[in-house]
Amino acid sequence: MTDFLVRRIARQPRGAMARIALGLALAVLALGIRLSLAPLIGMGAPFTAFILAVLVAAVFGGVMSAITCTAVLAAGGIAMLAPFEQPVALRRALLSVTFFAASSGFVTWMVALLRAALAREVAAREAERLLKLELHHRVKNTLAVVQSLAHQTFRDTADVTTARDHFDARLSALAGATERLVDSAWRPVTLDDLAARALAAFRPADPARLVLDGPAVRVPSEVAVALVLCLHELATNATKYGALSGPAGQVRLSWTVDERGPRARLSLEWRESGGPAPRPGLREGFGTRLLTRAVRAQSGATSALEMTPDGAHWRAAFEV
Repeated sequence: MTDFLVRRIARQPRGAMARIALGLALAVLALGIRLSLAPLIGMGAPFTAFILAVLVAAVFGGVMSAITCTAVLAAGGIAMLAPFEQPVALRRALLSVTFFAASSGFVTWMVALLRAALAREVAAREAERLLKLELHHRVKNTLAVVQSLAHQTFRDTADVTTARDHFDARLSALAGATERLVDSAWRPVTLDDLAARALAAFRPADPARLVLDGPAVRVPSEVAVALVLCLHELATNATKYGALSGPAGQVRLSWTVDERGPRARLSLEWRESGGPAPRPGLREGFGTRLLTRAVRAQSGATSALEMTPDGAHWRAAFEV
């Protein structure tokens, strides 16, 4: 019940005519009640009973409703006090109207502050509810990714130590991606910043051997984690077996954006050159499955991995 009242008071009435009509109806109701009591208490001091009507109008109708109610009640109160046969009666009526208008203005102002505070409270509660739902969703997704990483890393492995090292490295990549997304409040992140963070640990002394090239573009948060894991997998294999394992190899990560369709389409390419002949290890296992499937959940996504004489060649594309 309390939450209902809070939401009802904080909610802004929809139309100006509705607010004016509410104020007018409350004023007429208050005048009718006051006139019905006249045989019992007389017609003196009518304004003392009108503040409650202004308060209700301000609470449920807003400032415009309260002003309408105040104006109608002021006119009705003056009519109740008429005729003014003596100057003192006129001064008393004017003083009563002035005091009623001032009191009504103060009540309206206080209620307006209360409504604003309640609106902020309702907005904060809604934001907290959405945050809890989003956190629940993100935690479930992250745990699912961790579970998949563990299952795929340790499945059919005889070297537990190496598998554990791979798992730790992949968890670190996942943690880095999650940290970047948290910093951006889970909004889309720039691809150059995401790639630079994912590849920072693999950069050789010569920066020309690992080149990032592409326009400024933001990628959705739901694909950012998959991209980081793919780049980490590619860089790990390039460092161990590919272009970055020798003194002269080079890796180039480039991307382009095609904006001719209804939605922009991002195309990425990881190309190694100058490295040793590729080992078959990248062709099988979790790394290959990750690189060919991770981003395919995106709309219109494609991905392919090819082993060339110079090293790995990975291409992926999806809508952003």
